[in-house]
Amino acid sequence: MASETYFTPQAPARYCFLITARAQLDESKPKAWTCDLVLSNDNPKHQAFLDKLKQRFTDIHGTVKKRSDKGEPWKPDKTDQTKTVVKFKTLEFVREDGSKAKGPQIIDAKRSPWDGSAIGNGSELIIKFQISSWDRKQEGVGISLHPTAAQVVQFVPREEQDATDGFEEQEGGFALADAGGYVDEFSEEVPF
Repeated sequence: MASETYFTPQAPARYCFLITARAQLDESKPKAWTCDLVLSNDNPKHQAFLDKLKQRFTDIHGTVKKRSDKGEPWKPDKTDQTKTVVKFKTLEFVREDGSKAKGPQIIDAKRSPWDGSAIGNGSELIIKFQISSWDRKQEGVGISLHPTAAQVVQFVPREEQDATDGFEEQEGGFALADAGGYVDEFSEEVPF
């Protein structure tokens, strides 16, 4: 039986890594496609979506089981209590033949395939996802939201910052160009 598919309301994205899988903090774990959606608590569509997620959680696990601290993939925003952040994540798994699973399909507002541009904070997305439940003996129960596709309704390019911004050229300082582009840190013997 196929998993049920859900859709989010349109909302601003934050930390969107749906184009290329991203390494996790624990590098022993596989890479993951991730995205946070920032919902406004005073938006009726956003609130209805959160209520639906909470109801789905209860439908799956009931109200008696111990809930894990990480079991609900929605939390109040750390900097703005009028917002709720919903986390989406799906792992990049490697098949037995060595090939890797494809990430979520991305489309634009006209349903055309995405051009591969990195999606920046503030882009407005609708995410298509599936829910998986889990029950960890010591930790408790929870659900995870796995993105399968996303529609970019409003696009904000990811800012590429110039590393030289804010620095001034320093007279008499080291310049890599003056060293021929290569510095051999082992060229002189270090006295012990």
